[in-house]
Amino acid sequence: MTEKKRRLYLYIETILLVWFAIFTFVNADAQSLWADELSSIGYIRNGLSLKEMFQTYLYLDTNLPLYSAILYFWYRIVPYGEQFLLIPSILFCMGGIIFLAAAVKRLLGERASFIAFCLGCSSNAVIWQGAWEVRCYSLVFFLSAFATWAYINKTLHENSKGLFVYGLAVVLFLWTHWFACILLAFYGLADLYFIIRKKCSWKALLCYPLGLLIYCPWLIVSFASKSSELQDFWAEVPQWKNMPWTILFFLGGRRILWYICLVTGGVLCIKAVISFFYKRMERNVIIDLGCICTLSIGWVIGLVFLYSAYLNPKGSLYVERYFMVVAPQILIITAWGIESLIALAEKMVLHLNSDWVKKSVPVIVKSGVALGLCFYFLICYKEAYISIRKPRQEFRYLSEYLIDKGTLWSNDTALVGSNRYCALDGFIDYYFVKRGYEEPVNIIDGKINEEEESRFYKNYKQFTEEELLNFNRIYCLKIHMGYDDALKEFLEENYQLVLADYDLGLEIWEK
Repeated sequence: MTEKKRRLYLYIETILLVWFAIFTFVNADAQSLWADELSSIGYIRNGLSLKEMFQTYLYLDTNLPLYSAILYFWYRIVPYGEQFLLIPSILFCMGGIIFLAAAVKRLLGERASFIAFCLGCSSNAVIWQGAWEVRCYSLVFFLSAFATWAYINKTLHENSKGLFVYGLAVVLFLWTHWFACILLAFYGLADLYFIIRKKCSWKALLCYPLGLLIYCPWLIVSFASKSSELQDFWAEVPQWKNMPWTILFFLGGRRILWYICLVTGGVLCIKAVISFFYKRMERNVIIDLGCICTLSIGWVIGLVFLYSAYLNPKGSLYVERYFMVVAPQILIITAWGIESLIALAEKMVLHLNSDWVKKSVPVIVKSGVALGLCFYFLICYKEAYISIRKPRQEFRYLSEYLIDKGTLWSNDTALVGSNRYCALDGFIDYYFVKRGYEEPVNIIDGKINEEEESRFYKNYKQFTEEELLNFNRIYCLKIHMGYDDALKEFLEENYQLVLADYDLGLEIWEK
């Protein structure tokens, strides 16, 4: 590739990345945070120490704390506003796109790297589940891309630096999401295969012990400390068709890209198998790595499917956004397929006699790919722009309504909401305290009677029925989570429902 073309790719990638940053930041406050994001705030809210945050994760949350540890410090310096709170998520997604392209560059070169970069910037999942969520998925995408790049790099050129970088990626990735353990286990098995085949040294396995040494104690203590187990999780039991649809989800529903990804993955696996059994063929480590990327997607999705469909259906963990751990691999294989189509067109015309055809066919194919990428890019951002403006769980507007009422700071008024997974903690701290208002005077956890609502730290004050009767007005939050039946019966017997606005997510009970 000429220096001029390489520079052109760099210019376009810079423009795309700047556009990604501007678009996601400017539109990040178009929608309120939702309940799961408020849980993220609840875990790191003002007044909790870093130690208490880790204790909360051990006792209550079903994820790992690296993202929240980063958010803990960011939350204390950033001004109020969803778009400022989302800056780390946006940056992690940008970093993930860069490492995604770098991984493909190590495998296939500059052109394929550019294609992967375009796919990353045009990914609905990266924008929606990553950049626009105050949750760990942006960091998952970044560390998965980083770990995959590091794995490819140390496999192609095994040295101390490569092993150290991959070992660092393993440690960080394991502390981000539970599914990271499944993906890295497959990478470890692939390393073991390479060692048996004498394609790398046993030192490759040294990248895993340190991560496991730090990870396993947390895993054991976390599951031993949970107040609620995975025997009754909310996710639906998956069907077989969910597995290929999950890949389609991370390709934004673009069926052409989906077909390219599936066919390319199948071809790579077939090539790897053929080269394994036919000793006359030279082993190609690039094909092996492509096969590993493909199989890692099936490994993660397949194991979670088997667990969720057969081993523990009541505790199904099959949620599409959880598979962000393999989003980089899906985009790598898709970029590989597009690059293969271009390369195939270039090879086919070499056997033709017509100079005109030799020149025109590759240009037509490349132009078609370029137009397709541009089309998907425009559609992606159009859909994102429209979707972010659709009402979801409008906690911000609810808080503004309550603030305008001005009665939350009266002794005769109480506010009731579900504090399951610290969502009420996050709502109060972010949309009141962080905004500059005092915390409401009387806050009640409407789910305190449920087992999962027990706290190792002090919860909101609980009132007896006699004390509740002293309130002339009770606001009940109805967004995402309600309140327990006993409290509802008490309100129906002693108060009158004067407002039930379920679009706003609020009930108002008065005497």
